[in-house]
Amino acid sequence: MLWISVLYLLSVLLISPRFVYLIAALCSLYLSVAPFLSSFHSPITFSRIALWIGTVLLLIAAVSPSNRKSNMTALVGSTVTALLLVYGISRFVAFRLGYVHAKGQLGAYRPNTFDRVNQIVTKPLLLLFLISSLASLLISALITFRLRNRTGSSPFTESTPG
Repeated sequence: MLWISVLYLLSVLLISPRFVYLIAALCSLYLSVAPFLSSFHSPITFSRIALWIGTVLLLIAAVSPSNRKSNMTALVGSTVTALLLVYGISRFVAFRLGYVHAKGQLGAYRPNTFDRVNQIVTKPLLLLFLISSLASLLISALITFRLRNRTGSSPFTESTPG
């Protein structure tokens, strides 16, 4: 329990949680918008819609003042984005290890300027997104559970003096 308090104090003293939510939301926003700007359009899937929902929730948590509801919004948004990111990484690793077989299809298309820039920017942005998404998940969970332990109730219910 001591290490949770130390992590909480480090996260509050060194970096604002809203800043971490904003970084994760901006990385997620870029990864959500990038397929629409590319010349190679892929279909809208459940993962893309879930990423948009997580992005919106993280943006709401980053912009709104810090209270119980914004902490729960950040917790849900960062959970969604972190789960999607870990799922994508595990699919990539399973493909590289040969557990998943895919059929590739070659097609000629002319890449636009965004496609060329996107190839350079995507890998560092994915790494930043992984770090910020997991950090926002950890910070929002620590803040939510700390508020829960302080009041003795769940974060959604208001404690009434009795």
